[in-house]
Amino acid sequence: MTEKVINEINEEIVPVEQGVSPWRDMWDRLKQNKAAMFGLAIVGLLVFFAIFGKYLTPYDPLYGGSLKESLQGPSRAHWLGTDEQGRDMLSRIIAGAAISLRVGLSAVGIALSFGMIIGAVAGYYGGKIDMILMRLMDIMLAFPSLLLAIAFMSVLGRGIENAIIAISIVTIPQYARIVRGSVLSVKENEYVQAARSIGNPDWRIILYHVVPNILPPIIVRATLGISIAILDTSALGFLGLGVQPPTAEWGTMLGAGRAYFFNANHLVLFPGLAITFTVMAFNLLGDGLRDALDPRIRKG
Repeated sequence: MTEKVINEINEEIVPVEQGVSPWRDMWDRLKQNKAAMFGLAIVGLLVFFAIFGKYLTPYDPLYGGSLKESLQGPSRAHWLGTDEQGRDMLSRIIAGAAISLRVGLSAVGIALSFGMIIGAVAGYYGGKIDMILMRLMDIMLAFPSLLLAIAFMSVLGRGIENAIIAISIVTIPQYARIVRGSVLSVKENEYVQAARSIGNPDWRIILYHVVPNILPPIIVRATLGISIAILDTSALGFLGLGVQPPTAEWGTMLGAGRAYFFNANHLVLFPGLAITFTVMAFNLLGDGLRDALDPRIRKG
């Protein structure tokens, strides 16, 4: 009887593959999420356009055009039509992918770097340091991020570099909060206590023992943060505060095209779709990464 029960239990046990890294396991789970893979495919296409766009654009996205061809609808010569300057819309949208990805990645990279330092220091040391740093972050979080970015742009001036700086500053508190909460959850674990007991300095404990164990939520938030940064960049461009003409940036193209909405609505439609699909792609990928990195979710 006992042997029969043991055999039944063994049949129900799912064998665990040995030697599989956590990142390989994450990738296997991510591949099962069709929505996330769809988002990853769009992101891959955007990266391809950002790298090779200058070889793919059929016309000069900045100065190629003639006023005689302005405000034309989609045709065989111009698949997405032309803008008010006669420039090819397809070429400008392809070129805009590089601008959007540059701003998104740069802004998230800067904000994440400062946010991780602030959050790690606040969460690890606690006390007055934690209180002072988090109150400063709370003050910044009290203002809508876009309004705060507009305020910084009014001080820094227009341009892509200033847009990156403004968006980075207003998103630092979000990353600092997430890192602080994650550090609080792991700093009392046994491996951290062991590292502290053998005399490791605080900076080494934070860098080598704390940060590597809080990466999953940070990766997910950074992925979602790219879509928010791209959306904020487009909003600043739409208001005339971000990337300036003739640079092909989707928000700036939207702002210029709104004056021709009723007689040339393709000037608004196609840049709007580019922004929509880009933001959707990063959100789908971020949601998929969240599920793939969640240790509570197991493959069925």
